Amino acid sequence: MWDEESRAQTPIDFAVGAGVFLLTLAFVIAFVPTLFDPFSAAATASPVVSDRVAAGVAGDLLAASPAEPGVLSPACTVAFLDANATLGTEADCHPEVAANPAATFGVDGDVQVVIHALDRRDPSTNASTLSIATRHGRFAVEPDRTTADPSDAVGEDVTVSQRLVSIGGAQYRLTVRVW
Repeated sequence: MWDEESRAQTPIDFAVGAGVFLLTLAFVIAFVPTLFDPFSAAATASPVVSDRVAAGVAGDLLAASPAEPGVLSPACTVAFLDANATLGTEADCHPEVAANPAATFGVDGDVQVVIHALDRRDPSTNASTLSIATRHGRFAVEPDRTTADPSDAVGEDVTVSQRLVSIGGAQYRLTVRVW
């Protein structure tokens, strides 16, 4: 027969079972939303976007040859920084060299590309003029190409990616900001 003293540890077993269930439920609620992050629409200012733009500019858009992705063509660099489609055509650059960088790379936000000296700390605000010699002549260019005023990025998410590049044998840093 059933009596009250032969029930063993039912309240303790229930408490342990309920505790394990609640911990499992809390784990599922905490971590299941992150499972869907790779499939959700990403914001513009993500490291992947800025890194893709930096790799595309240094490795394809301005590269002297596909075999040397960090060596930039001087003429294509001038055509990019000045948005000079005529020079880009004469120098046999990528067809999109003078186009808006945000449109070229499919970015729905603002993009800034700066080529600056290796030791320059804040290139977006104090970029100095570059003198680049090409087979089409010597050009003095502002080393900054942007789709919007960089001061508009205050208070917004900004991601930065950098690449080391070479133009005519001189080393520079290519910095891409996306916001």
